[in-house]
Amino acid sequence: MQAGLHYNYPEIFAEPYDSDGYYMSVRAPEPGDDETDSWDIKIGRWEPDDPDEEDGSATGSAVLRCVPPAPPDANQIANLLNQLAQQPDLLAQWAETSVGAALVGTELIAESYVD
Repeated sequence: MQAGLHYNYPEIFAEPYDSDGYYMSVRAPEPGDDETDSWDIKIGRWEPDDPDEEDGSATGSAVLRCVPPAPPDANQIANLLNQLAQQPDLLAQWAETSVGAALVGTELIAESYVD
């Protein structure tokens, strides 16, 4: 699995190798930003810019936004990433979660579909 922590803003991006083009981003609230105090977890999918071109560029689009019931700690985030590393097909399954339901195996609630 490929994962990274962005230092310009508090976000973790995870893209398991066998995830069928799905990825997950976990964004923490920005320090000192009183307007945004919640965590933002999105599941997205890469769509080819030109479907006829193999190995061409792609644009990521978020498909589902999730909200943790409480701010996650480092262990919870690590467990989520480990779960994805072991079962990359979970992202496709999670992307189909009904709004208001928990993502399978997590406490994350699907809040909205994203266009």
